[in-house]
Amino acid sequence: MYIEEKTAIGIYSDSGLNTVEICLLKTDGVDLYGKTKQLTRPYPIDLKERILAFILKDDYTNTQEMKQLDEDLTAFHLTVFQEFYEQHKREHPKINLIGYSGHLMYRNATEKVAVILGNPQKLATTTGIPVIAKFIQSDLKAGGQGGPVFTAFYNAMTRHMEKPTAIVSLGGITTLTYIGPFGELLAFDIGVGTALLDYWIRRHTGAEMDYDGIHATRGKLDKRLLTRLLKDEFYLTLPPKTTDKKAFLKLYEQIEGCSLDDGAATITTAIAQSIQEAEKFLPQHPYQWILIGGGIHNPALLRLIKQKLSGPIHTGSECHWLNDTLNAQAYAFLAVRSLTGLPISYPQTTGVPEPVSGGTMYLPS
Repeated sequence: MYIEEKTAIGIYSDSGLNTVEICLLKTDGVDLYGKTKQLTRPYPIDLKERILAFILKDDYTNTQEMKQLDEDLTAFHLTVFQEFYEQHKREHPKINLIGYSGHLMYRNATEKVAVILGNPQKLATTTGIPVIAKFIQSDLKAGGQGGPVFTAFYNAMTRHMEKPTAIVSLGGITTLTYIGPFGELLAFDIGVGTALLDYWIRRHTGAEMDYDGIHATRGKLDKRLLTRLLKDEFYLTLPPKTTDKKAFLKLYEQIEGCSLDDGAATITTAIAQSIQEAEKFLPQHPYQWILIGGGIHNPALLRLIKQKLSGPIHTGSECHWLNDTLNAQAYAFLAVRSLTGLPISYPQTTGVPEPVSGGTMYLPS
């Protein structure tokens, strides 16, 4: 089968609703070509607060409120897309495809349910460009756990690197992807990530995160609490496995008695130590580790991870990856891969019975 190079745009909403990422990518779904273009824009405060409040209610039966949020989120994504397209339409007048994440509100791998805001049909109709979305839902339908779904993209990004390579995404949930020397692929959610730390900081200070790891650096580790946090049954579950960030917000109650700084120090240590302990699930010790995601901007977290892991450790930025829009790049890549029918999910990444492609196509009407 002849695989043709496409120009695709990926649109990704980060888990904390801090930014929407957009990236233009040339790819055939196997390799990446040329320079990418990128843009990030912060979420409007009102929209962010409304969506976060709705998530915390944990009630998805209010269809009218959810419909309004869906419309407003899609409108915001369209506004950012139009800004991005106006900047690059002379150089790239023909966009073949959009890969769209929407915003993941809730996922339950056991019940095969995912709630995602964002209207891919509206996006396709307004832009006049075919959209591929619902990668998580299609994986669930195929018998998988709905993630992690970026393994094929990371495989392309590391094609010419020494193996085995382990890629750790320091996002709301910490995720690990292993790529072996003979093309072996393994991916799973490690567990608690920056979502719990951000929530802790937001509740105590109103700030969005522990900027520069200041609070963690000032605080003292509570070893008993650390042990309790890492005793959660999810850490003992064999991969492939995935979870939802809300599942770890329940751990917030265990930290309540800590001071602001001690709580930050303990959560930060838990994130780093969980990565170290996750290595027991890997077929081989990685030749190198690559750290990506928002957590790489936290020097206290990076320092702890480097203390606990052995071997070369690099950030995505040090590898010349566009760390701030890496997820948007992944969705552009997955969209082209989906178009050509190449696999996105694998038995050792999402638990599907066999390698399958994914995503749903939405054509402009």
